[in-house]
Amino acid sequence: MIVDLDDTQHEVIIELAPINLMPHSVHTFLSQLSEGYWTRGTPAFVMNPGHVLQACPHPCLETKAMGGSYPGDPYVDMRHDGLDTVSFQEYHPAHPHEKYTIGFAGRPHSGPEFYINLMNNTLDHGPKEAILKKALGDEKYEEIDETAMEPDPCFGKIISGFEVIDKISEGLTRGDLPYEFKETTDDDDYDDVLSDSLLLQPVRIVSMTIILESDDSSTSEDIRDEL
Repeated sequence: MIVDLDDTQHEVIIELAPINLMPHSVHTFLSQLSEGYWTRGTPAFVMNPGHVLQACPHPCLETKAMGGSYPGDPYVDMRHDGLDTVSFQEYHPAHPHEKYTIGFAGRPHSGPEFYINLMNNTLDHGPKEAILKKALGDEKYEEIDETAMEPDPCFGKIISGFEVIDKISEGLTRGDLPYEFKETTDDDDYDDVLSDSLLLQPVRIVSMTIILESDDSSTSEDIRDEL
């Protein structure tokens, strides 16, 4: 993944989870890539609520919520291809939401946006059933919406470019603005634009490339497929 940070391009390498642990999520992400949703338009990192950095695919920066003029549902084409969300909240305890891991965002079916964990978020983004039962007791636990307990799919991790992720996480958000700049208006989209976690300067994802590493030790170079 190449990102444009301070007018300079930087590389971040993501290693996807073992296919036997997270087959559905990995396949969904690779399909999004192969169909070009993360390599055209304006995909970018746009949110930093403090514990994660969240990125959205094409046509991310052109939506009205981000100040653009893109009409209607920005993910209608992804939905048509069946790539806007995962079909179920896939999760494996051997690949938890630790720092610098990658997860699909959103409920009840996560996607298409992904986030990078900036801290160990296993308790918040992983399975919560045992934790909540212990904290609330069986009676109160039964009153909780089931979708609130489901984990987010954790399907990859950063293996190179940690300093780039740390630098992006230092970016100012709407929540960092003085109070006088947060006054509301009658604009229907204003609340979205002023979401405290939105980065004042989104970081554009310039391109993504799938790197296939061969298990054959005689192969001296990675096999790279440019999308």
